[in-house]
Formats: sequence, structure tokens, C-alpha cells
Amino acid sequence: MKTRILTVTAVLLLCAVSHAAAQIRASREPFRITTDISRFRGADDSSLTVEIHYAIAQGGLTYRPDSAGWSAAADVTVLARTGDSLAFGDRWLVPHVVQDTTHVNAGINLVGVYPLQLPEGDFMVTLIGRDRNGPGRADSVTMRVPIAPTPTDKPTLSDIEFATSIRQGATSGPFFKNTLEVIPCVGGLFGEEQKAFYYVEAYGLQVGGSTADLTVRAAVYDAVGKELLSRERPKKRMGESAVLVDQFAVSALRSGTYTLVVSLLDTGTTSLARSGRKFFVYNPALGIDSTLLTSASSMPLPVYASMEESELDREFRWSQYDLAGAEKDQYGQLKGVDAKRKFLSDLWRRRPAGARDMYMARVAQANLTYASLGREGYRTDRGRVMIVYGTPDDYERHPNEQDTRPYEIWSYHSLQGGVIFVFVQRNQGGDYELVHSTHRDELHDDNWMRFAGQN
Repeated sequence: MKTRILTVTAVLLLCAVSHAAAQIRASREPFRITTDISRFRGADDSSLTVEIHYAIAQGGLTYRPDSAGWSAAADVTVLARTGDSLAFGDRWLVPHVVQDTTHVNAGINLVGVYPLQLPEGDFMVTLIGRDRNGPGRADSVTMRVPIAPTPTDKPTLSDIEFATSIRQGATSGPFFKNTLEVIPCVGGLFGEEQKAFYYVEAYGLQVGGSTADLTVRAAVYDAVGKELLSRERPKKRMGESAVLVDQFAVSALRSGTYTLVVSLLDTGTTSLARSGRKFFVYNPALGIDSTLLTSASSMPLPVYASMEESELDREFRWSQYDLAGAEKDQYGQLKGVDAKRKFLSDLWRRRPAGARDMYMARVAQANLTYASLGREGYRTDRGRVMIVYGTPDDYERHPNEQDTRPYEIWSYHSLQGGVIFVFVQRNQGGDYELVHSTHRDELHDDNWMRFAGQN
């Protein structure tokens, strides 16, 4: 892992609601780091540019007096892993200096962007922030980042990046790209008086040789799938790729969760590509619409908006460990991509918030770590156990002991008062099979050691 110390010119902005400046003792505020990512086409066909956007609350830093005034810094580390392998690592400083601590505002963030190139694969990216002047004060965020090559046979859209401002005229700087200065709104939280800016890149606009004008449609949906705002603009095919930027006011939106969907349409209003992303509004003047908390949505989740039918079928197979029998039977009777998008959307809406992200992160980890003999990792015994129960608290590995086959013992301390799972590689070069567990719903065999006998 390479290590470097950067002097970053911190951009101070409010990507939320400002609070009145007040006398605070910064070290008493929690240290927080907020993170999101946007993926754009990479330097070659097999990679993507991943922009990691981060925001660090200046009120969570510890300030010390020096010749410049009062100085603080966040020590930030990024790690990208595939399975047990570290694919990338880096480290830098985000400094902040004030004349005195009365100028430290808990509602203001230090915002930055870190770009990196990642090849095709599934990655777990972790961003760790530490208060350099406050030992033990730290925060971290881990995100699953799947990387797939940008298709070359059809138009596509990048991820949506939300921003607090987008302006022309800049020629350099940490937020400069494609002749624009794009300052990210990390976490996508907007206050009642703000405008929400967004940035999207379009690729493959000249696939097939068509020169007809396109239409860019942006629509905002509430949590129950009702369209609240929309705008259509013409777009000429001036080249193979283009940058799409726009803004909309959030003052008419109640506090809550919303989804922006950007679509690229042909002259016949057929959708050629779509990209969606959630954002959040805090509007105390209008309050919260309580119906948003209870209604079921008929609109597919944004993550499914651009998935082909084969991708939906694959996710359904991955989801099998979280499905009831009736749900499996119902999916088998569905016809068409729209029906499958709705089914998977409704499936995860019935689960607790964040359940899909956690589940799919476990699937990605299982596929990366436990693939065996042509079988995807989620189909193996170790992969299934990790997906269903999470990462073990302890591993006990016995890969090369004399007179025994390789075996592993996984321990979960918080499940049913403490349980274990035992896996044995019963066939040389084969996969590890579950032979025993103390979990009440799993295979139980106290005489499991016979499977780990002599090779």
C-alpha cells in the first residue's frame, strides 16, 4: 500500500442544513465521515473511474493552537479489497485551520474527492477517517463497488453524482472535470433553500450510426413511486459521449427520501439508458408526509432500472437464501423484465431498510472468496453460511495438518448464545463441505471428525 501526505485545500460547504455558529468544543462532537461513490468510464474498456466523495464534519475534529491559529486534520485511508486480497491502498491528510474555535461549525463539512481506477470485478472499498489530534477518534465506511466494463454496443449512462454547485470557468482543482467544477453533495442531503445539482456522463451516443436528436428526461419520485417533478431537454449527438448537467429546486419537497431518475430517450420516446439515485430533503417548513412511511411503491428501485432480464434472474438466484417458498414460486411464473423489476423491488421493500445492500455485499464477498471448481461462491456451503449469518467472529483453519483433511471451524458468538460451523474438504482439491453445526437449524453431527480423517 502506498502512503502519501497531501495538503488538500478543503472546500467548506453545507450539504445539509446549517446551524447557527456557536461556541463549541470540537473534541466533544463525534468524529464523522460520510462517503459515497460515483462510477464513470475508465481509461480503458476493462476499468472504471471510481470517484470516492467524502465529507468530514469540522466540528468533530480536535483543534490545537499553533502559529496559524487553531489547526486540525483528518487522517484518511482508502482500501479496496477483492476477497482477501488488497487491490489498492492510499492515505492522505485533510487539514483545517481557523483563527479561533468559535469559527468551527458543527453543520459545516470538509469535502473532498478521491478518484481511482479499478478493473473489472467486485470490490469492497473502505474509507477510514481518524482525528489526527484526537487519538482513538475515528469513523469508517465500507461500500460494495461492483465494476463491469462499459458496454460498447448501446448507449449507457454513468452513475449520477449529486452536487451543491456546478459551474464553468474553472481550469483546475480537486473538483474539476470536463471543463466544469463539480462540488459533490456527499450523501445527497439537501436543505429547503438549496438547489440540487446533478452530473451524469453519457457514452455510446453514436452506436449504430444514428444522428437523430436525443431527449434527456429527469424525473423525481417520492418514496411511493409517485412522480413529483420532471423535465425534458433535447440533446444533439455531437460526439460519442456527452456530459449531462442540470439542477432543480427542492423547496416544494417535504422532508423525506426521493429518487432522481435520468433517462436518455430516442425520438420515439423509447428509453435507451437510465440511471437512478436516491437523495434526501430536510424541509422543516413543510414537515414529513407520513404516507411515505407506510405506502408500498409500484416503482422499481433505481438499482433495477437499467438491469437486463438476465441480470435480474441472476440477482434472484443470489437472493435464494432470503426467500420464502411462495416467493420462489411466484418469480418462476413472471414474464418480462418489468414484472421482474417490480418483484425484486417489492421483495426488498418488505425487508428492513438496508437489507438488500447488506445481503448483496455478503454475496459479493462469497463469490470472490469461496468460488470452487466452476461454482459461484454463493452456491458453496461456506458461501451460504456467510451470506445467511454474516462474517464469523472467529476462524479456526487447519489446512495442512498431518493425517487429516483440511477443515475449518467458524464461530459466531452472538448467535443462539454461541454456535460453530465445521467445514471439511472431503475430496482432495474439492470444496469445503458443511459437516456439523451447533446451530439449531443446521446439520448436526457430533462425530464430524470422521470426515476429517486420514487422506
